[in-house]
Amino acid sequence: MMQPQPNTVSYTVYEVTSGPMESLEQAVLDGLGRGRIGRIDVELGHDRTSGFATFDDPLDTEFSADKVFFGSLILFSYRMDRLSVPSSTLKLYVRQRVMQNLAATRREKMPKQERDELAEAVRAELLRRTVPTISAWPVVWDQESGRVRLYTTSAAANEEFLRRMRDVLGVELTPLNTVGVLESRLDDAELDKVYHLLPTSFLATGV
Repeated sequence: MMQPQPNTVSYTVYEVTSGPMESLEQAVLDGLGRGRIGRIDVELGHDRTSGFATFDDPLDTEFSADKVFFGSLILFSYRMDRLSVPSSTLKLYVRQRVMQNLAATRREKMPKQERDELAEAVRAELLRRTVPTISAWPVVWDQESGRVRLYTTSAAANEEFLRRMRDVLGVELTPLNTVGVLESRLDDAELDKVYHLLPTSFLATGV
């Protein structure tokens, strides 16, 4: 009989290397407010958006001290919303629209450029009628250790999270993997010696 597998939680750890030195609470609240997730602007050709939300309820984007600060911990969520239309569904609707257009204009064929433009217009219409897929990952910032955990290992999510933390909160984060620890503790000469001892595969994965 198969044994049940234990639940696992994946996360990425960062070290805070710079950020607001004074009035941290207000700076964090202001930054989370500025960086809160907004709606997806389909009119501008976007099909996704990302930003901050509260820890307990990722649908809540109104931040206050009692929702964010718990002792030495700062808690919130990083959320990403995506709109998508299955290719098979899009194909059917585009075919229908092409047939309607040809019948209305009494033509037998439609130029490729016109068809592409029509397909993009149909896709935008379908996106406006679609409910986004929501992904929300907890963020735990421990002020005592100066470390931040983002509970996802998605490269895209981590990249956007780092950018938003820097641009909106003014917080610089350094990955706390083995490579990150080495770079934060050793000078250039010492790093060069260590890296020459490590296999290329180790540096490629950055574990």
